[in-house]
Amino acid sequence: MLSHLDAYWGQESLTRNDSEENTYQSDVKAETLSSLLSAIVDSSEDAIVSKTLDGIITSWNRAAEKMFGYTAAEAIGRSIRLIIPPERQSEEDYVLARLRRGEKVEHFETVRLTKDGRRLDISLTVSPIRDGRGRVIGASKIARDITERKQLEQERELVQQRLIEAVAARDDLIAVAAHELRNPLNVLVLIWQLLDRVALFSNKSAQVKSLFDRARAQLDRLGTLIERLLDVARVQAGSFELYRESFDLSALIREVVNRFVMEDSAVPITLELAPAIRGNWDRLRLDQVLTNLVSNAIKYGMQRPIVLSATTCGDQVLLKVQDRGTGISREDLTRIFERFGRAATRPANRGLGMGLWITKQIVEAHGGTIEVESENGNGSTFLVRLPLQ
Repeated sequence: MLSHLDAYWGQESLTRNDSEENTYQSDVKAETLSSLLSAIVDSSEDAIVSKTLDGIITSWNRAAEKMFGYTAAEAIGRSIRLIIPPERQSEEDYVLARLRRGEKVEHFETVRLTKDGRRLDISLTVSPIRDGRGRVIGASKIARDITERKQLEQERELVQQRLIEAVAARDDLIAVAAHELRNPLNVLVLIWQLLDRVALFSNKSAQVKSLFDRARAQLDRLGTLIERLLDVARVQAGSFELYRESFDLSALIREVVNRFVMEDSAVPITLELAPAIRGNWDRLRLDQVLTNLVSNAIKYGMQRPIVLSATTCGDQVLLKVQDRGTGISREDLTRIFERFGRAATRPANRGLGMGLWITKQIVEAHGGTIEVESENGNGSTFLVRLPLQ
């Protein structure tokens, strides 16, 4: 009997010792976890603060001390409103209301005050703290200083605004300059016509005629440049309009090419045109597109043959202008249709770099597209697609 009692008490003692050991291990694990969390909080670069549902600070880590200037001893026990600017006090009411409902506030960007009166742009994440029964008893707050990021954003916005203003000022200057240049140019054209007539009746020599022709060519080029400047201003002002009419595109292509052949017969131009391609377009603007593309092909075609073709494909017309000249590098292909953009591989002093940009604006205004296929040294092919209607 005694031996049975001894065995019973011995077993009870063993059971009690196992229970105490489990409790001890649990306490050790909890203490280790608490120490680990405390180390993480202390080493964090973000301010980590806890508070009651009344906004009273209950913990304040080292990053919070560094960020806001208050030591833990100065902050704990005081209201979190200590670091909230007067005009933003309502934000705390909003955050506390959400916390009481058990909601989390994430990435809330706001402004907070430091001990020395500086204002910091910060991003807040506030999470509810619950007790063992799941009731919300407080909140943990993580604050990240985003002052530097905000300053960079403001500087970037300022730079962008200045760029916008600079572009607007440039466009205004272009418009004013083009209009101011146009008036004396018109007078100069009239004077030149009179001089040409006087020279015609005075039996001018071949040398004089050549000089007149060269000067007139430069006068025409100046007029073209001014018109392009005006087109830039029109597009930017939103006053770029089309005057559509029904006409034969093949006939217009022959007309444009004939003008170039009369001026420079040294460059052979081959036409591969459908008999008649009728569509509803702005005749003057498409004349400008064709003139720009053929002019470029002649300028950069190295006196080699040029092929110009036009065919219909369903409800579209496909126009190709192909040369076998200098070509365009891969780097320049992405920028030749930009305003004032010119290929670096092409000769200098060949214009303002607006011809292809204006061409693209005209094509797109018709609901079409323009693209280029080219390799440096192997010529270029410009492809224009236009809807027939």
